[in-house]
Amino acid sequence: MEKSEIRENLHALDLDRKKILRPRFMELGLTVGEGQPRILRCLLKEGKMTQRELADRCMVDVTTMSRTLDRMERAGFLKREANPGCRRSHLICITRYGEEKAWEVQKVFEELDEKICHGIQEEERKLLIKILGKIRGNLENPDAAEKK
Repeated sequence: MEKSEIRENLHALDLDRKKILRPRFMELGLTVGEGQPRILRCLLKEGKMTQRELADRCMVDVTTMSRTLDRMERAGFLKREANPGCRRSHLICITRYGEEKAWEVQKVFEELDEKICHGIQEEERKLLIKILGKIRGNLENPDAAEKK
């Protein structure tokens, strides 16, 4: 097996995932490429937090997060509140409308998880998660991968 097959399969999987998710999220009025579904899901699950905390949890650049939050606030998914712990920052809070959409997002993600895991045994899933974790580690710390 060629090493490039791993990269090509990961790319194809990402395209397939987007092909499934994009139309579902567009029906909900969300933009996939900006991480809006993930932001809603994170706020629903963890509650209000600062923009920096949200960006870190959603693995999104802070500048991109700022523009995305502006759009989501205009659409009524979330609001910004004064942060009692810091005058210079705001807490990002999900609105009732955002909560409704977040529950729908959660359902879409659960359906995708079921589709992804169909026919894969628990031991196989554990091994896959371990291997994918190693790949992420290699990509997050390229110096470590080069030393091997």
